[in-house]
Amino acid sequence: MKKKVLSMLLSMTMLAGIMTGCGSAGTQSAADQLEEQGVTEIPVAESTTAAEEATIESAPEAKELDLSQQVDLVFYVMGDAPQDEELVEAALNEKLLEKCNATVDMQFSTWTDFQQKYANEITAQSADLIYIANWLNYGQLASSGAFEELDDMLDTVAPELKAMVGDGSLNMCRVGGKIYAIPNTWPEYVCNGVKYREDLREKYDLPVPDSIENLEAYLKGIKENEPNQGLLTVTTEESQGLKTGFDAAWVLNFKYPWVSTNGLDYGLAANYDSPSDVYDYWYSDDFTEDMKLLKSWADQGFWSKSALSDTNNSDAYKNGLCVAEVAGQNPNKQITAIADFENAGEGWTSEYVAYGEVTNTIYPGHATQNGTAIVRGCKDPERALLVLQTMLCDDEVNSIVQYGIKGTHYDVADGIYKNLQEEAGETPTFPYEGFNTWNLRNGDTKLPQKTDVALQEMFDKYEKLGATTKFPNVNIYDGFSENYEAYSAERSAVSNVMRQYLAPLEAGLVDDVDAAVTEFRDKMKEAGIDKCREEYTKQWKAYCEEYNYQ
Repeated sequence: MKKKVLSMLLSMTMLAGIMTGCGSAGTQSAADQLEEQGVTEIPVAESTTAAEEATIESAPEAKELDLSQQVDLVFYVMGDAPQDEELVEAALNEKLLEKCNATVDMQFSTWTDFQQKYANEITAQSADLIYIANWLNYGQLASSGAFEELDDMLDTVAPELKAMVGDGSLNMCRVGGKIYAIPNTWPEYVCNGVKYREDLREKYDLPVPDSIENLEAYLKGIKENEPNQGLLTVTTEESQGLKTGFDAAWVLNFKYPWVSTNGLDYGLAANYDSPSDVYDYWYSDDFTEDMKLLKSWADQGFWSKSALSDTNNSDAYKNGLCVAEVAGQNPNKQITAIADFENAGEGWTSEYVAYGEVTNTIYPGHATQNGTAIVRGCKDPERALLVLQTMLCDDEVNSIVQYGIKGTHYDVADGIYKNLQEEAGETPTFPYEGFNTWNLRNGDTKLPQKTDVALQEMFDKYEKLGATTKFPNVNIYDGFSENYEAYSAERSAVSNVMRQYLAPLEAGLVDDVDAAVTEFRDKMKEAGIDKCREEYTKQWKAYCEEYNYQ
């Protein structure tokens, strides 16, 4: 069964971990949950007859569906249900009955043990439509038969949906050559970067931290002027429940384009401009020099000497306990920081530098970051796809799904969404995107919130830069799904070595970097790194060839 390694390179678990849809990197994956339950393959319908195969081979034509029988569908999404779920669902279903003679029952995972619940939902096949994402192991679930193939149905049932999404995005949803999911149509840039206190930079006339050198000067300047001020709050990284490294190593994003673009795993690297050319980072001189840089930062006191045992403090920046965050940051988190600082009333200001602005390698999230699939075993796949087309393409229906009932939950002023209950100082009973349907964002009609104006300015900047790259605004990395079944034991051993030997290296908590690097490399060889790399590289090169990423 296919499984995706959650990027271990430099211990950076680069899930786009972002609350546009992202789970905990330390939570067991849905794919692993299924395997533990003994499910290595989702039940698939019986094979087609020769006559059916001949029909499939012919060019499909759009057809009128028989809508005489009402179909009641279950739509499984992530997160918690809004208070006014039933009220908005009733308004939504009134429109869906009129347009599709169908209803949807929105079912929510909640954020507690959501990976287990998602796995159970796939196994039970109790849903008809389901939220998918690369961080929920879309690739391996699709390849195991969890979802319906959509290629032919898009032509016969939902040509409007196919045209709106476009072949480029749909092709990124292919697994084994087949389309199993429909992505949203709002390009979202979740490029990693450095979030930092601009007010302190201005106060002490420090450089903008837009490079390794400038970030070091920025941190040193604050340390000299405010010695009691915390600088970086950093912790160990987790990958599939294992401690694997130290997140301060994300600063190397400024140096290597393959870091900020997820790179590869097992200490391998592939530049964005030449992705099929894989090279070895862990055994290079660059790696040794980079570890010496991180030790110098540790020696200067940029982070605590107990950092390897510290637990993550997600509110450290918000509460003024650190002046910059270098790992797991993205434009959405910067917008949140701006609002947090405004609410704090301390006169703090936050700015953001995307690593890709420095390396000239930037692009939006992969098409599979937020999408929808039809679950294998759906009671009526064609009707489900028609409903999906209506929920995504029909402006009236999409507005209900995303914002609730106009005049009750929201209104629009000067093209900007405003929540009426928030305006009245009340807790929203249906907030913005209250159903958590990030998979149904329509880029042509999406209402911006007040904070989205600043976010869109960032996106526009990144889009212009991304248009100048070799693969204009295409995320070539996140569509790759690794099958490590043949070397799972070695992979586990490699992860353990990262936890025990790489993390202290990256944290600078070793006496002799050269000796520690040598020990790390030797332990990797003993763990079976060569086997992992050989098999991984074969799969990666085949992926690049399939999508013409050369």
